Formats: sequence, structure tokens, C-alpha cells
Amino acid sequence: MKIPNISNLTLNTLSGLANNNDSIMPMAIKDAISNFAIVDTYRKEGGIDDAKEKIIEEFGTGIVWLFGIPAVKAIMNKFIYPILGLNSKLDASLLKDKNYIENAAKATNIASCEKDLFSKLATNPDLVKKYKNADLAKFAIPTALSALALSVIIKHKQKTTQKRIERDINIKLKTDSSKSLLNNAVKENPTFVSFTKKDKEPISFKGLKETIMYNPIVNTSILDGVITTTRLVEARKGERKEVALKEAFQLVFIYGLAKPIQNAFEFIGRKIKTPIELDPKIIFDKGLAEKLPKAIEQAKSLDKDDLFSAIHNLDGKSELAQLLEKNNVISIVKDGNNDVISYLKGIDVNKAKSTLEHLESLNGNLSNLKGIKAYKLFAIFGNIAIAAWAMGRLQPKIAIGLRKLLNNGDNRNPAIVAQEKEMMEKSKLQ
Repeated sequence: MKIPNISNLTLNTLSGLANNNDSIMPMAIKDAISNFAIVDTYRKEGGIDDAKEKIIEEFGTGIVWLFGIPAVKAIMNKFIYPILGLNSKLDASLLKDKNYIENAAKATNIASCEKDLFSKLATNPDLVKKYKNADLAKFAIPTALSALALSVIIKHKQKTTQKRIERDINIKLKTDSSKSLLNNAVKENPTFVSFTKKDKEPISFKGLKETIMYNPIVNTSILDGVITTTRLVEARKGERKEVALKEAFQLVFIYGLAKPIQNAFEFIGRKIKTPIELDPKIIFDKGLAEKLPKAIEQAKSLDKDDLFSAIHNLDGKSELAQLLEKNNVISIVKDGNNDVISYLKGIDVNKAKSTLEHLESLNGNLSNLKGIKAYKLFAIFGNIAIAAWAMGRLQPKIAIGLRKLLNNGDNRNPAIVAQEKEMMEKSKLQ
């Protein structure tokens, strides 16, 4: 199998798709594919009204869920942080460690602009507090706005169906008096009370820990919890079981099983001497055959007992530093003519150690690089395909099967059927 040349843009995309730890890209692809499949399944087996509701709900909430938080954060980074005089690239979680700030302020192998920042942080507790407060706002504001938007979308979906039912019944009744009776029936119908409630408590965010603010996957999972809660609260009569089933599949295959499935592919790869643990930016690096042996030699001289300092002392232009950056262990910045390891991004020593081990494993199997590339692609898209199939095909099939079982073989959404019956009965009684 010949692996085609991969552009930098495609390589960055593959890198995002392969990263199930802290990238929303694989979630976005799984969600988009499953949404199309969900709409198609409900159109075929549940009817056009069901499909229309799924289009509004799945794609509307999907856009807000995946892009709402990153978009608001990007706006804050671009416009709010400069006004506040803050550096948006600084990982504020690092500020919890006073020793980190002091060591960065004293470091010699640090970009001058970063050294100035950490010198100020080391002597100005108010500046540290300002960064922490700004970062808390950068978590809370996008999450709250996205949660609000999601609630609006779900209610819009239900109101759209309500209007269609009203229109259809009005056509059947064909009289002005029937219209007025229908309006009264709608106002009294408990099915629609949730559309107009004004006394609902706003969504609150309590007991937040600092650690949940810095990983986009965790951040998005919190919003997903808000989505699940909102959908269950807003669910109409007869559809709560389906909503719960759908959300369970979403949570399991987007969050719970994404990493285990990746680990399973990687385990198989180790067994067949086709290691794929490293980022695609390394595996598909055009000069890997020359860079990797040199990087392994450089790694041998690192002080394993103080790996943090050892990595920071690396020349940013070295092969090892470049590969560590490609595996998202470090960030390299320019300081005049020098390339240095940035202190704005923390170094996870455990990830650094595992990356060095995986580099050695890859180096020992370079003769099978072609097979490694092919299997890496298979693992990336296999993970996505498994989740998309489960969420987009298996879940709606089970949901529709439950409909038939609980509603005497009726495929239609029981909530929509109940609305139609209740409104017709009310209108006839008046």
C-alpha cells in the first residue's frame, strides 16, 4: 500500500484527529457523521417531523457544543486579554506553583519576553490573581453562554413542531372558532407548559476545580453535562427514555471509550511490531529516518532524574526538541537567533518520559515505517468510524425499536403523537 504525500495542513488535521486526550477535532468528526446518520435513520423510520426535529437539535446543539466555547475563548484572547494587559498564551494553571514562577524568573534558557513576564509575576501577587481571575472568566463565560444557546435551540425545536401541529389542526378544523378554541387548548395543554415557564432556575456552576478549566475535552464534557440535563428537563411526554439513551451513547462513545479504543489499537500495534503511539506529525515527518536516530542519541544525555530542567536546556533547533514539540510535549519559541523551550506551556514529565520511550520503540521499527503509517491511519479513522456508527446507527435503531415495543409498533415520536392527540381532544371538548 502506497501512502500518499501529506501536506502540512492535512498532517495537522490528522494530528488533531489522533489526539483523543485534549483535542475536540475527533469529537467534531464523530458528532458530524453520527448526526447525518441519526437524521437519515429517523427520516426513514420515524417520519419527516422526527427528522426535522433531529436536524435542528443535533446540528444546532452540535455547533454550539463543539465551537461555542472555543469561539468565545478566541474572542477573549484576541480582544479582552490585550485590554487587560495579559498574555493569553500563558497556561494559568502553572501559576498554582510558586516555585515554577520563581524558577522561570531565574532561568537563563528562556525567551527575554517570557523572563520579563515571570519576573513581574514573581514579585506581583496581584498580577497572578489577575491572570487566575481572567482564566476563570475565560472558562465560565463561554460555558454559560453556550449553555444558554443550547437551551434556546432545544426549545426552538419543540416550538417549531408545536407550530406545525397547530397549523395542521387549524387546516382540519377550518373555522375561526376552532382556531380560538385551539389557542385556548394550547394554553391549557400541560405538554407545552415548559415552552413558556419563566420560573426556572438558571444553570449554576458550583464546586469548580481549577484543573477542569485547562483541558478542552474536560471543558466540553462539562457543557455536555449541561446539554444532557437540559434535554432531559425539556424532554416532552413520551420521549425522555429516548433522550436518556441518546445522551448515554454520546457520553460513552465521545468521552468514555475514545481513549480505550485508541489504546486497543496501540496495544495491537505493539504486538505486531507496528508502534503508533506517537503523533502523526512525527510518524509522517518526511525526514524522520534521519532525525530519529539523532534524537535518540540526544535523549541519552538527558538527566532522567530532572527531566523537566533537562528538556528546558535543550537547543530548540535540535532534532529531539523538534520531535518533542511535534508530540505536544513542549512549545518552542524564537528569542533572537535562538530557539528556546517556552515556559508559558508546562511540561508533563510523565508524557515526556512516555514520548522518549515511544521514540525508541519507533526507532527500533523504522524498517516497518510504511506499515506503521498505514496502521496509524487505520487506527485514527477506525476509532472515529466505531463511535460514529454506534451513535449514528446503532443508537437510533435501538431507540426506534423501543418505540415500537412501547407504542404497539408505532414508529413515530410518541411526544409528537401525544401532542397531536391532546390538542385535538381539547379542541373538540371546547
